Amino acid sequence: MNRLLIFCTLTLLLSCEYNDTGLTNNPIDSKIFIETRELLDINFRSLTFHCKTEKIYPCVNFPILTDKGINDNSFQITFTGVGEITICLTAPGPASTVVDLKSVKSGEYPIEFNNAKLKNRGILKVNDSEIQLVFSQQTGIEIVRPITKRVPQNTYWGTIGYHQSSSINLVNEFLQKLTNKGAKFNKQTPGHYFYYEIDENGDIVTDMQNSGYYFVKAFIFQFDGDESELKNVIKIDGKPYKADLSINVETFKGEQINNWTE
Repeated sequence: MNRLLIFCTLTLLLSCEYNDTGLTNNPIDSKIFIETRELLDINFRSLTFHCKTEKIYPCVNFPILTDKGINDNSFQITFTGVGEITICLTAPGPASTVVDLKSVKSGEYPIEFNNAKLKNRGILKVNDSEIQLVFSQQTGIEIVRPITKRVPQNTYWGTIGYHQSSSINLVNEFLQKLTNKGAKFNKQTPGHYFYYEIDENGDIVTDMQNSGYYFVKAFIFQFDGDESELKNVIKIDGKPYKADLSINVETFKGEQINNWTE
């Protein structure tokens, strides 16, 4: 009897949650999570939104069907439904889509994220240091992060992975080579940059859990010298460390440099 009561209560609560947000009779009966990501490239940057449903579908490659009204002064994105595909990647997962606004100049823009019939009007704010989404209400959607910091120019970040604690001496030795070349390991502005996160002390956060190594040293620096010389330090000077250290560096231009490939 108690189990039946608990089951009925949970069912009622879930039903109320969906009814309250209007999702029950919506073409997409699921909340949509929206995450801001700025894609980095050598010549330009693209402002994108990675969107996925809260609901899990039988095929991980189900798309969210989307209508876009995009001009220089405003953006209207409406998620109209969940499509099915001919070839199913047989793993359960959310339906998803990427909305690409291309290059967006600094300014404030009206923006809509509509989950079919559920309307959400807000403001997109872009400046040199961050991208912000301001919504007074979120119905049928959830903005994963209202503020995403932009990677500053001439910024490089990465990790050094290793399996022996004694290799920390080699790590410090290599980082000193970067310093000697002109890398400046200064404190950074705290916040989430999508590619990395800076804590309240201005230090880069190390993701130990997903690193694949027993020990990891995360680092970030600015460099405004000859980039080819910097790349040589990582690829050529870093190669003798390959047996002990896996050095990976990413750049503000969207490039990746490491010490294990030619």
